[in-house]
Amino acid sequence: MIGEYSCPFLCNTGKACGNPCIHPEECRFHWKSKKWLPCSNCGKPTASACGRCPLHIRGYYVTRHYNRLRLESLRSEMQERL
Repeated sequence: MIGEYSCPFLCNTGKACGNPCIHPEECRFHWKSKKWLPCSNCGKPTASACGRCPLHIRGYYVTRHYNRLRLESLRSEMQERL
């Protein structure tokens, strides 16, 4: 029973852990760890909510800020018209 599955958790190097484990999800070391996804720009593993690494995350927040300001200005224009 022990070692029936191998751990599919991706380490920081980008390779799978491969430790033998009982559960199909992850081994005893990685079952509570954050899920790492590849960066949408460069492919480097990252755990950020937006899916970008620290080098590329600035563009995401700048775009979000710009869109928020634009929506606020549109809302204020609509309020003035009413």
